[in-house]
Amino acid sequence: MRTVDWPEREAFIAHLDRLKQARGIRYDAAIAEMAEFHPSVISNWRSGKQRPSLSSIVQLADALDVDKYDLAARAGVAEGLARASVPTQLPDEIELLIDQWQTADPNRRVELLARVQFVTEWFEATTPRPGDGRARRAG
Repeated sequence: MRTVDWPEREAFIAHLDRLKQARGIRYDAAIAEMAEFHPSVISNWRSGKQRPSLSSIVQLADALDVDKYDLAARAGVAEGLARASVPTQLPDEIELLIDQWQTADPNRRVELLARVQFVTEWFEATTPRPGDGRARRAG
């Protein structure tokens, strides 16, 4: 089987699987239908026969209601989008948090944001300042 050069494939497919799971979607064909793709498109991505195009990523992002810039960056096709950034390899727990944010209703997002703010404040309060050499205590 001939495969295309697509270094981001495994990470992108793992992210796609997390998005599917968060939405209760079991089959790639269901996502393909939502995005108005031929059913074999996602299968070809998985097998490495094809790499997604920017237009297919935009369609997919719209269908899944996720950020097209993030999805394009994860797929490695961000060159055509002005705001795209290069994704970093995040720990699974952070990826899960991002997926939960993307799939949460507005009330749950408020709750999640409050907890993230708590952790951010703790981290900043306990991180040494440059030149200080010691952690600050959270009060």
